[in-house]
Amino acid sequence: MDRREPDLDRILHTTLLGDAVQNARLAVLLADERGHYIAANDKACVLTGYDRHELLHFRAGELAADEPSRRIYENFLAGRKLQGRKAVRCRDGNVVDCRYWAVATVVGQLPYYMLMLWAARRRLVTPTATA
Repeated sequence: MDRREPDLDRILHTTLLGDAVQNARLAVLLADERGHYIAANDKACVLTGYDRHELLHFRAGELAADEPSRRIYENFLAGRKLQGRKAVRCRDGNVVDCRYWAVATVVGQLPYYMLMLWAARRRLVTPTATA
């Protein structure tokens, strides 16, 4: 069995960054260089309806409700600063129209990607019923 040592620097940074974003005024999701969410604050949980544990199983782009919103993540993970509007699919299937800001940063030589979301109202668009 291949048991690798845990990356203690990564664990420390993730813990510190997760603590730092917890009290942000916006919903914040933090991704690693592979696009995996590694931290989410309470506001992100309320906005999406997912609990933190569930959110950390997503990768950047998987909460996007449409193709243009998914394409945002390609630029996001390329390290570009972005802002605009995007559609976010919530746990209950509803879609929220959000304003977003995305920035790349490096902490202790490790790259991270921060996505900040704001929605004026929790539910703006409901899915249409299928026949």
